[in-house]
Amino acid sequence: MAHSRFAARRGLGVLLACALPAFGMVACGQDLTGTSSTSARDALYFNDRASGLPPVYIQEPYSAPIEVAGGAGPYTVRRIEGTLPPGLTLTGTTLSGTPTKTGTYTFTLEVTDSTLSSKQKSYTLNVQELPPLSLSLTLPTGEIRGETRVPLLIAAPRSVRAARVTWTLPEKVTVTRVQPEGGALVFWRQDGTRLTVDLGFKAVPRSGSRVALISVKPGAPVTLSSPDLGYEARGGDGKVLAQKLTAAEQKTLDEQKAAEQKAAQEKAAQEKAAQEKAPEAKPGDVKPGTSTPTDAPKTGTDTTPPGEAPKTDPPKTEPTPTPPPSGGAGGGK
Repeated sequence: MAHSRFAARRGLGVLLACALPAFGMVACGQDLTGTSSTSARDALYFNDRASGLPPVYIQEPYSAPIEVAGGAGPYTVRRIEGTLPPGLTLTGTTLSGTPTKTGTYTFTLEVTDSTLSSKQKSYTLNVQELPPLSLSLTLPTGEIRGETRVPLLIAAPRSVRAARVTWTLPEKVTVTRVQPEGGALVFWRQDGTRLTVDLGFKAVPRSGSRVALISVKPGAPVTLSSPDLGYEARGGDGKVLAQKLTAAEQKTLDEQKAAEQKAAQEKAAQEKAAQEKAPEAKPGDVKPGTSTPTDAPKTGTDTTPPGEAPKTDPPKTEPTPTPPPSGGAGGGK
């Protein structure tokens, strides 16, 4: 009987163990081979952005980190195949330098962690000509009803050291503050609907970076769309690197050019009319201040008939004077 009760209790314990999730895998006789008591670790992988590495432009300083995750640091990244763009080098986990030649370059990188796990990935970089320098606003979508900050960004800055930005604002929109970003120096003023922002750069900003935040406050709900923005950017030598006029400035310039063109056309028409009114010169007409070549002046009147030799008078001979008689001695009758 005792043996039967023990067997029953043992059978009940096995059933309970199989019914409880916490004990299910062990009590139901499943194999535990291959399990580990250590915590799981993510596999090693490249953690790049979906858009890949940032764009590369010739003669423009470049720096991009090679993002790695998982595994166990520290990581070692090296190039195992392909060619880097001339001017770029891989140092640690950073690709940097100044590209010196345009073209498309494909290369393969390998990352190794402290456990000697490794992962490989291929990259393609297209080194392009640098686009024109530009400044732009990132406007909010939809209406704004209270104070709103509008970022001012710069693209392809080259050797920029100063810039002036003009923004024609909607009616009843007030600028409350212009905050510099990235170490820029800022001076600004608002005249009516026209905002002028002067920027100075201690160092050339990175392409696509934010250089200022413009805080605007509307007097009524308004949508900031299609900004009328103008700018002028200069290098350290004062040379203009880029220029864009506002709509009002462009209109004034077009009107000035049209006026100059009209004045030039009117002047040309007047000169043409003056030439057409001038009397045409006739053969034989002698213009004032000019003379017609003539033969040497003749003396007397030429009465010699044509075809006859001119008559000449024989030379006249003056009479020889008779000497007076000489006086002698005596001689009287």
